[in-house]
Amino acid sequence: MKSISELKSEAYSLLSENWGNAIAATLVLAVVNIAASLIPSIIGELLRLTITGPIAFGTALYFLKFSKGEKAEIEDLFFAFKSKENFLLSLKAMLITIAIIIPVLFLFGTIWIALFIGDIGNLASILGDGASAEGPYTMDPAFITELSSAIFQSGIGTIIFSGIVIVLVPITIVSLALSQVYFIIVDQKTKSAREAIKMSWNVMKGNKRKLFLLQLSFIGWFILTVFTLFIGLIFLYPYIMTTYSKFYQNLKV
Repeated sequence: MKSISELKSEAYSLLSENWGNAIAATLVLAVVNIAASLIPSIIGELLRLTITGPIAFGTALYFLKFSKGEKAEIEDLFFAFKSKENFLLSLKAMLITIAIIIPVLFLFGTIWIALFIGDIGNLASILGDGASAEGPYTMDPAFITELSSAIFQSGIGTIIFSGIVIVLVPITIVSLALSQVYFIIVDQKTKSAREAIKMSWNVMKGNKRKLFLLQLSFIGWFILTVFTLFIGLIFLYPYIMTTYSKFYQNLKV
């Protein structure tokens, strides 16, 4: 596996030769996501759920081709919509991914509640009062029961931090393990969503830390985009995705 700096250097070198095409693809993706978010009610939610997988398929296809030096076209972003097989494959991959992440979220969320809040009633009270209060939230001693952890008495900040550690860390680990699913599918390593999940899980053993550090290396650039009112994301996103594609190519799938 190449170093993080080598992966990013290779990605930047490719982009420097064709920023226009990559930026155009990024803008198209942005428009699609914004348009989908503007559709209200249940119909909008169902639409977003339906297109998330196929769009992820197209995004992976476009940037994998781009990272290989092949001709990547805007229409690649919608490749999954052209074939029933690819559409269902990408949709199944997304649904299985959700089916894996939600139980993990529920499990560690339950552990967090049990260890640091005491019972679900305390959490409901915090969320309910926090949503209805006119001023800043303050701790109510009535929340503390004989089941409550001592750390509960240290304040809402500690509770939130403990939640981030206990819940976010496992979710991050699982997400890293599943991060290569769409690259594997578009690279035609398998035509089975379940098999793609297994292959991603296996190939990321020993590589999750490397990808996590790679992701962290972009934080500084992301912070800089804030000062450009996020306009800089049209340059940063293709840089990130091309680098991730390079990371995939260095895995022994």
